[in-house]
Amino acid sequence: MDNHVFATLSAAATSLMEMNNILISVAAAGIDCKYLGSIWNTYAAYYGDGGQAKYTRFLLDEVRPELFRQITQMEQATFNNLVEELSMNGLLKNGRSILAEEQVLIFLDIVCYNNSMRQTAVKFRRGLYTVTRYFGKVLDSLIAIYPNYVKFDLDSCKQPEDIAQNPKYRAFKNALGAIDGVFIPAKVPAESQNRPARAQWKHYKRHYYLIKANQVNSAPRATGETT
Repeated sequence: MDNHVFATLSAAATSLMEMNNILISVAAAGIDCKYLGSIWNTYAAYYGDGGQAKYTRFLLDEVRPELFRQITQMEQATFNNLVEELSMNGLLKNGRSILAEEQVLIFLDIVCYNNSMRQTAVKFRRGLYTVTRYFGKVLDSLIAIYPNYVKFDLDSCKQPEDIAQNPKYRAFKNALGAIDGVFIPAKVPAESQNRPARAQWKHYKRHYYLIKANQVNSAPRATGETT
């Protein structure tokens, strides 16, 4: 009986020691995580991607003022003041691998030259998601500060005639334009699709059908038949 009690106590002591080791490991891991979290945001932004932001560094550090103005459609002093104001107001901040200056340069490249986001991603050697994300951030920042500098009148807010009269833009009422690369979810209502019923197709034998944009184009097979 004494041996059984002794064995039980020994097993319990061993379990307590193992549990103590586990708790020590968990506590040490928690301290490490807390320390890493405290220093995570103490470093300046760095360029960790393969491209190392060569195009951005060229524009910011090497290019002549005249060429900078041609590329960005903005004087370098004006560009610097814009970035400074957006940063001071907390609207833009450096990311872990992309500076606030590059975020604005990406925005200007898309807006000034009507480039798609994919084209800009290739030029700056950034991912498409990164370009899309920071384009939206800069756009939101400019929307936040534009009332301080821009005063609209009714004439300037009217929809351009080339858009108002274009059937392609009827679904986008009062839209002033669109930026290539922005995903706009849309679908054609069932009552507006106007597709030919399957029952009607049986009258058109030996034909191929290409249905696109609510149009049916048929081509006869090479049998001498005509439509």
